[in-house]
Amino acid sequence: MKSSKKPILILLVVVFVVALLVVLIPKLTKKPEPVTPEPTATVEPTETPEPATEKPELTTEEPEPIGEGKNFFTSLKLTHLDGTPFDASVFDGKPTLLNFWATWCPPCVGEMPHLNELAAEYKEKINIIGVQVDGLKMTPEGEIVLDEDKTAAAVKLQADQGLTFPLVNPDESLFILVNVPDYGVQVSVVPTTWLIDGNGSLRSIVQSAYDKEGWVKIIDQFLEDLTNLPAEEGKNEG
Repeated sequence: MKSSKKPILILLVVVFVVALLVVLIPKLTKKPEPVTPEPTATVEPTETPEPATEKPELTTEEPEPIGEGKNFFTSLKLTHLDGTPFDASVFDGKPTLLNFWATWCPPCVGEMPHLNELAAEYKEKINIIGVQVDGLKMTPEGEIVLDEDKTAAAVKLQADQGLTFPLVNPDESLFILVNVPDYGVQVSVVPTTWLIDGNGSLRSIVQSAYDKEGWVKIIDQFLEDLTNLPAEEGKNEG
């Protein structure tokens, strides 16, 4: 009697387990419903600030005169590379291309022959002058003196290339102007060229070297811009 009940009991257990699995398996394998996230608040972009410029652009419309009501450049005590005084009166009433250069600067040296030719071709219209930017130096004591080694190298370059246009060393005033950033016209790269009108106003700064054709375009545009100035502003132009 006991032996006949045992198979029945096992069968009931199997049926129960199967029924339980039938109920549980769908729940265990059912994929959860995807949850759609609520959109987050959009952050409004802030206004993009205007980029800062290192130097104000000097244009023919708004010249930046150097000096107080007079032609600063006529007061300079520049010297030729051989030490003889340079006649700064050439800055009075005539436009000038003032090129800052150095012997250790290949682009500077490369454009020297072009500037030399243009100085002769444009001599009636504009001065073309080269300033050895490191012709002076400051001693540990704070004294500004001639850099004899750099000047000797410049003299040799002048002779080797047969340059005849004026090459000068700065005086203390110009040395400070191009080395102290407070004045806004610091020469931080060479070659750098200043285009100056006949009144001593710095009209444009060019920070690059050019071949002859490039300089012709720049000079012609500069001179044309000067002729378009108001009569009162351009009365002393060459």
